[in-house]
Amino acid sequence: MMKILLFMMSRSFIIGLTICLVLFVGACATFKKPVTTINAQVRERALKKESSGILVSAAVVGTEEPRAIFGIDLSQKNIQAVWLEIENNTDRPLILLPIALDPEYFAPLEVAYAYHKKFAAAANAAMGEHLLTLNFPIRSPILPGSRRSGYIFTNRSKGVKVVDVDLLGRNFSQNFTFFAPNPDSKEGQQILARMETLYSTHELKIVTGAAGLRQALEQLPCCVSDESGTPTGEPLNVVIIGAMDDWVSGFVRRGYYYQPLQPRYVFGRPQDISAQKYSRGYTRSQEHFIRIWKTPILYNDKPVWLAQSGTRLGGRFAEKVPAEVTRPMDPYVDLTRNDLTEDLAYSQALIKIGYVKSAGRSHQTRTDTTPKDAVNTITDGLRVVLVFAERPASLADINFFDWERLVQ
Repeated sequence: MMKILLFMMSRSFIIGLTICLVLFVGACATFKKPVTTINAQVRERALKKESSGILVSAAVVGTEEPRAIFGIDLSQKNIQAVWLEIENNTDRPLILLPIALDPEYFAPLEVAYAYHKKFAAAANAAMGEHLLTLNFPIRSPILPGSRRSGYIFTNRSKGVKVVDVDLLGRNFSQNFTFFAPNPDSKEGQQILARMETLYSTHELKIVTGAAGLRQALEQLPCCVSDESGTPTGEPLNVVIIGAMDDWVSGFVRRGYYYQPLQPRYVFGRPQDISAQKYSRGYTRSQEHFIRIWKTPILYNDKPVWLAQSGTRLGGRFAEKVPAEVTRPMDPYVDLTRNDLTEDLAYSQALIKIGYVKSAGRSHQTRTDTTPKDAVNTITDGLRVVLVFAERPASLADINFFDWERLVQ
C-alpha cells in the first residue's frame, strides 16, 4: 500500500512539475516587434521603372535584414522577402498579381505559422499581426493618384532576383521586370555586367529577314565542348531571341530559376547563365536544366542566345545529387527540347516558334578519339527557335517560322 501511495505522489509531482514548466515556457515565449528603421536601407537600393503613368520600385531583402524587419530569420525556411512600391498616376484602379513574382509565394500568416512556438498564443498572434502590417496589400486596388508599398514573401533564389511585376486594370495590363541585386552576393550583378559588354560593336552580326536569320542560326556550333574544345556530345538544341527582360521573366513564370551548373563551353567560354526547374520539395519538379550563351547575332535589334537543354536520366526518379550535376543525361534530348517549348508557350511571353537544322541525327559511336565522358544522344538534329517579346501573348497569338517540320 505504501509503495502505491509513493508512486501516486511521485506521479502527481511529475505532472505538476511538467505543468509548471509548460506555463513557464509559455510565459517566456514572447515576440518582440522590431523597430523597422532598416526599411530605409531597403528603399535606398530599390530599382525603379516608370511606364504608362505607373512608377514601380523593387528591392530584395538580404539574409541578415529580416530579423531587424520581421523579427524572424527567413533564411531558416528558404523564404526571401521582396519590397515593392507602386505609384499609380493613371486614371484607373490597378491590381497587383503577386503570382508573377513567384507562383508559390507565401501569405504573411503562412510565414508566421512556420515560426510559431508552442504554448505561446499571444506571441504567435503578435508575430502574425506584425507581418500583416508589413505585407503588400495585394487584396486592395491601387487607386488613381495613390501609392502602395509593402513586402511579398517568395521562395529564395540565388544571385540576382528576377522580380516580375504584373499590374491589371480594366482593359489594361502592364508588366515591369527587374533584375534586383541580392545584397548578400555580387555574383548575379557580375553576370549581367559581363553580358552587357560581351561583344563590341564591330563584333556584332546584324541579321534581318527570316531567310537571313535561318542561315545564321544553322551556322552556329552544333554542340557543347569541354574546356579543351573537345565536343562532349550534348547538342545546342535551343535558340532564344529577345531582350533578357522578356525571356528571363518567361522562364521564371514557368518555374525556372538561376542555378550554377557544371561548365560546358561554346565560343571558347562557359555558359553565361544557367537555370533549372525549381523544386519546392514536397513535389519534385521535372529535372530540366538549360545552359545559355549570348551570340554576336542581332535579329531586328534583338539579341540572339544559344542554349543546351536536357534532363538527368531518370527524370523525377533520378538519384538525388548536387543541383549542379547534369550527368548522366537522358539521351533523348528532343523530348526535353519539346517540353521546354510547350512549357514556355504558357509564359505569355513567347510570340514565335521555328525549327532549324543543326548537327543532324546523332547516333554517336565510340572510337579511340571519343572522350570517355562523351554523351550518346539521339536527336532529329533540329534546334527550336523561340522569339520573346514584352507584350502578353496568348497561345492563339503565337506565330511560326515556315522552316523545318518536326517528324513524328
